[in-house]
Parts: sequence; structure tokens; C-alpha cells
Amino acid sequence: MTEGDIRKARKMLSNLQKSLREIVKRDPEQEVRGVAVPVLDAALGMVREALGDNPVVNAVGGVISVETIEAGEPLRASDVLLVVDMFLGALPTPAPALG
Repeated sequence: MTEGDIRKARKMLSNLQKSLREIVKRDPEQEVRGVAVPVLDAALGMVREALGDNPVVNAVGGVISVETIEAGEPLRASDVLLVVDMFLGALPTPAPALG
């Protein structure tokens, strides 16, 4: 994973974290549904692929996926927020930008 990839992933997850915190603050039981599911799956999948050797990331595996939700498993925003927090913690800290 390049420094640029790390920065992009960190920015994407930080934005997702911010949105999820707002949702959870309003309704802790709110479910993630609709168009948000494949977008979430793609975003987490990108980070999951980049951090594939991380045991925490591997534990998430297919728990949060379009297939899981289509099978009827509810996906609470608070659960997704926990995963996003873990993924952010697993990402290496990028080197400071020069210039």
C-alpha cells in the first residue's frame, strides 16, 4: 500500500466514521440499507484487501457484505462504526507530507 493509498483510505474511513457517528448519535439502532450497503462494502473491501494480513481485519471477513445483508442480517450503524474505528486503527500512519 503506497503512502497515497494510505492517505486515501484514511480520508475515506474518516469521512465514513464522521457520518456514522452522526447517525448513531440520533439513533443507535439505525440500520445501514439501500445504496449505502454496496458503497460501504466496496470501501471496507478496499481497506480489507490492503490490510489482508491483519487478524482484526480478517475477523471481519464477510460479516459486513452485500451478501450478508441480502440474507437478512441487519447491519446496525453502530456495528459498522466499530469496524471503521478498528480499520482506521489498523492503517499505518502515513509519513508527514513534505512541502
